Amino acid sequence: MSLYVRLKTLFDDNPNDVDPGKRFLSYVMDWFVGALFMNLPISLLWLFQTRDMEAVSHLDLWLVKSELGQGQAYLFGCIGIVFALIYFVWIPYKVWPGQTLGKRTMGIEMVNLDGSNLSLGTLCIRQVIGTFLIEGTFYQISGILRALITISTGLNFTGILLYQGLMCSIGSAALCMFYQSHRMLHDYIAKTKVVRVSSKDKEKHHGKY
Repeated sequence: MSLYVRLKTLFDDNPNDVDPGKRFLSYVMDWFVGALFMNLPISLLWLFQTRDMEAVSHLDLWLVKSELGQGQAYLFGCIGIVFALIYFVWIPYKVWPGQTLGKRTMGIEMVNLDGSNLSLGTLCIRQVIGTFLIEGTFYQISGILRALITISTGLNFTGILLYQGLMCSIGSAALCMFYQSHRMLHDYIAKTKVVRVSSKDKEKHHGKY
């Protein structure tokens, strides 16, 4: 059996009418809005404690640790995690089932393989474990998680985790592009898929756009 045939049987190649371009655009939108949503409270807390406007543009946990101490680095990191979870997990669970702002704008949604709505546990597996930890490269929350792991252990995992996430992200994008199911690595991990929301489904499940 050829390698191509083996890969075909290993990954889902069932046709899916979702547009990979819309997945990419929703990713870019969520990258921007999610980072803004997460960074706003962190930046306000930094300004409240330091009044240093210049540092806001390059604020990260390493700067917080050097200027305010390790305890404050943990606090800033935890605040970032909470707000990232609100945007990437709580909103698609309670506010717009299966949708972040990016996916809602693009008319696509996350569902289970049978088409049912995702549970909170499944969303956590997909978004936190699959996207932030395993594929974690481009989302800023992944950088916070890498920094917290490094600060907590005293071992420099930043570079290792960054390259691991980059390779997984490239592989995940390849799965989306070359298989008809357009499922990414985090979809396989959580047993989910992204589908196009029909006009009827929009009105029934999410209200009129």
